[in-house]
Amino acid sequence: MAKGAATGAGPVFKWIAYGLLGLIGLVAVAIGAVLVLFDWNDARGFVARHASAALNREVAIDGDLRVHLGNPIRIHLEGLRIANAEWAQDKTMAEIKALDATLRPWPLLRGDWELPELKIQGPKLVLEKNGKGEANWNFGPPNAEKEVAKQAATPDKRGDIPVIERLVIADGAIRYRDPTSDIDIDNTINTATGGNDSDAVELNGKGSFAGKPFTLTAVGGSLLYLRDDPKPYPLKVDAAVGKTKGHIEGSIAEPVKMEGVDLSVALSGPDMAEIFPIVGIPTPKTRPYSIAGHLSHESDLWAFRSMKGKVGESDLSGEVSVKTGGERPLVKADLTSDRLAAQDLAGLVGASPRGADDYPTRGNGRIIPATPVNVEMLRNTDMDVRLRGKRVEAPFAPLQDLDMRVRLTNGDLHFDPLSLGIGGGRIAGTVQVDGSRKVPAMRTNLDIRAMKLSSFFSETSFAGQIGGTVAGRIQLAGTGKTVADLLATSDGKIGVSVDGGRVTSLAVKGLKTNILETLGVVISGSQPLPFNCLVGNLSVEKGIARAEALVLDTPETLVTGKGTISLRNEALDLRVVGDSKSPQVFATHVPVLVGGTLGNPDIGVDPTESAARGAAAVALGVLLTPLAGVLPFLDPGSDEQPQCGRLVRDARSPDKGAPASGKSGNGRGEGKASGSAR
Repeated sequence: MAKGAATGAGPVFKWIAYGLLGLIGLVAVAIGAVLVLFDWNDARGFVARHASAALNREVAIDGDLRVHLGNPIRIHLEGLRIANAEWAQDKTMAEIKALDATLRPWPLLRGDWELPELKIQGPKLVLEKNGKGEANWNFGPPNAEKEVAKQAATPDKRGDIPVIERLVIADGAIRYRDPTSDIDIDNTINTATGGNDSDAVELNGKGSFAGKPFTLTAVGGSLLYLRDDPKPYPLKVDAAVGKTKGHIEGSIAEPVKMEGVDLSVALSGPDMAEIFPIVGIPTPKTRPYSIAGHLSHESDLWAFRSMKGKVGESDLSGEVSVKTGGERPLVKADLTSDRLAAQDLAGLVGASPRGADDYPTRGNGRIIPATPVNVEMLRNTDMDVRLRGKRVEAPFAPLQDLDMRVRLTNGDLHFDPLSLGIGGGRIAGTVQVDGSRKVPAMRTNLDIRAMKLSSFFSETSFAGQIGGTVAGRIQLAGTGKTVADLLATSDGKIGVSVDGGRVTSLAVKGLKTNILETLGVVISGSQPLPFNCLVGNLSVEKGIARAEALVLDTPETLVTGKGTISLRNEALDLRVVGDSKSPQVFATHVPVLVGGTLGNPDIGVDPTESAARGAAAVALGVLLTPLAGVLPFLDPGSDEQPQCGRLVRDARSPDKGAPASGKSGNGRGEGKASGSAR
């Protein structure tokens, strides 16, 4: 049952049953008043007036009313209508074309209802909420005494349910609308029958749910079993909304109170995000999934335990609970994956695990997702979810493990902690998306620590030829209605450094411009070139990332860069130059221009200008101020980046500059940085 319908439909269907029985009872009372008087149609007004007073809603009988006295009493009623709430879309909340009932008179004397048969033809029921969450099934009795009477009429246990030996519903329709959760169910009920203990109650329905085809098949024990048998009531349900399918099978000890729920549940579908309109639990986009577990209910807590299944290529196990009764449902989950495919995490960043073609971007080859932040979904439910991935697999990166806690309170979403093992190191920190505001806001604070470049290439032809230790930090804050807008308006800093690295000529092979040789960095043969430090420090203002420091320090050359990277349109505009620390015969030192976009960079040379020769010391001096702030930002208080740290310290020192000799360390990226020699 859909969220909202789960809490509203139960009382409504109780009301339907007792409302119909109340009408039948009023007819029975009328029997005593008019016994052998006139045409029973003259009693329609009496019955309708008393029903209207009881519901505080207009009730009308437009068709025939016929009663045949005897044992049992036979009642035929046509054209029953019950008015809707004043704010509702439809004028009529419920109507019945025809009702035929047989009623045993003598049990009425002791307050029991026994109906050998109840047939309902063409019933239509409209259940809905308005934008404020008000439900049309709250009838609002005019005084407290009637409210007490209403509560007294509600059954407390299954034994209080009236005896209905056979029930037939034909050509029925149920409409359920809840704009607060984007739910619109238009369902038909073909039959619902029940008889003796060997029979079963069957419910078959079809219609639409949020614009998608909806089918339902439910089979339970007989109506007499439901009422009189002390054993748990058996139930089996198969439902489908579009391609999302659910199977429920088991029993309920006390169906009226929904206590003693013991049900096995299996869910499957193409995307877990599609279950939000059904159960109201926010989930990211996923690949096809199939999960199963055990559902129980106690007081206001629904628990889905012993859950196991797959989402995309990832296995998933654990338990999920939903606590109702508060201002918003609270979802708690503790989930574990032994094998977690990184692709299945794409939905957490607004992308899609199916690839870029499955989520909106701003076109023109852009790669940043333009997925809207669904603030209504975030505000609908509170969450506290822990996900642990023991082994994370990705074709593009050497990932190890994941530990993540997601907390959502009234639209304010926090990933804290967020910890991902990668390349022998770790990315850790916090991410916040505040959807409680009119315009969502994002804030990130992520550290990159001890990540080994070599691990990214261990299974490639670059194995052993590219290396270094990576550290960095990402601190951004922005606002916007989409993921792209959040980045396009962001302010903050992005910093990264690679210490004690090495690179091979294979790394630039295939580029239309040999960027390293153009900059004066000479690589001989297939031998890797060691470098001391690569530092990039970007300041971000209103979505424009500006290079405050962009430095590659090799034993022979100091490469520096400046320019911008736009997070608004993903455009690149960088200029990179190389300066020799000593004379180099074959070095061209032509500036390199990096243009294009993040998804399609364009690397070329600037033929109109050559870099100044012998200016390494000057270049390093110019970078003194921004470099002085890089290491505290990247790696505060550790010796993880010794050579980058030495480069910065030498830039700070007034009696130290770029080396005149050009040799630094041991020539393998393991000795002192370039600025340490004099």
